[in-house]
Amino acid sequence: MLRYIGMSSARLRSSLLATALLLSACAHRGDDSPLVASVYGHELHRSDLAGLVPAGMLPEDSALVVSNYVDQWIRQTVLLDKAEKNVEADFSRELQEYRNNLLVYAYERQIVDQLLDTVVTSAQIFDYYQAHRSDFRLKSSIVKAVYVKVPRNAHTLQKIKSIISRPAFSERDVVELEETASRHKLSGYYDATAWIPFYVLQSAVPITTYNEQLFLRQNRIVNIADDSLAYCTRILDYKVTEEESPLEFQRDNIRAIILNHRKIEILDRLHSDLLVEAERSGHVKKNI
Repeated sequence: MLRYIGMSSARLRSSLLATALLLSACAHRGDDSPLVASVYGHELHRSDLAGLVPAGMLPEDSALVVSNYVDQWIRQTVLLDKAEKNVEADFSRELQEYRNNLLVYAYERQIVDQLLDTVVTSAQIFDYYQAHRSDFRLKSSIVKAVYVKVPRNAHTLQKIKSIISRPAFSERDVVELEETASRHKLSGYYDATAWIPFYVLQSAVPITTYNEQLFLRQNRIVNIADDSLAYCTRILDYKVTEEESPLEFQRDNIRAIILNHRKIEILDRLHSDLLVEAERSGHVKKNI
């Protein structure tokens, strides 16, 4: 006999409830579309697979997605049948609460979609940043950098290294670097104004260091090579962990924060207005 140890009763109820909700739509509905699979009277029809495969997916990939879904459905249905025969429980209350939560969430989302002002100006982002500067501390080092990947035997390697190594590296040098790389079909990164996490740079350029701060403080020109490629890199600026994060790096994050605050305000006002309306119309009664 199989025994399952370590799953709390609450987690078990949640798992069974989710499985029941997933499968209930597929059971005994008299669906006229072709039958795909059946288990203990539960039926999975082709219509149940509608929307499962994204448009444009290759046929072999589509077949794999469908096959995996059907196999998972069969496993869950076998489990559900065993649970139904061995667990005496009434989940009507949980189902009702789940339905209520879905309805409330859908209604709140509908109101937010109607009322939310999604325009966030640069001035609003700047003002929020200025008022909360201490909240924006870097969790990892960031850099401004450009790099080019060059085959080690390419005749353009010295040219690329020469541009990367110029003492007063400027926007004009970035343009020349990109044009040279493009002309010789070399891959690279040329946005010298954007902050990126240092680990993102490391994923493209094989920089290994056990002390990020020391490495960034001591290196502006980084030329690294492996068996086939030379990585010519210029680090233009950097900030390390726990330093104040620059506004440019936080712009999208701040926009999301401002929009979330607006959503909360809309929902708080909605809840308050609905409660006042219900109380004024006499539809709220307390007997405590």
